[in-house]
Amino acid sequence: MKNENMAKCKVCQEEIHPKRVALGYKTTCPKHSTAEKYSGIISATGKSDYELYVIKDPELARQLKELSPVYE
Repeated sequence: MKNENMAKCKVCQEEIHPKRVALGYKTTCPKHSTAEKYSGIISATGKSDYELYVIKDPELARQLKELSPVYE
């Protein structure tokens, strides 16, 4: 049974998952979203100390990925 109060995508009228709505994405499904993906980099600062950097710029994320030996 479908919930009549469930948010629907303004483009395709598909139901938007409640977890997506809870994050604030109430008007479009992932397929029609214009939101950019974020990237992340984990940096080891010691034996057991790590830092996470969130990269919002897609061009910078691409450049850092090219420099990373993990992707070779």
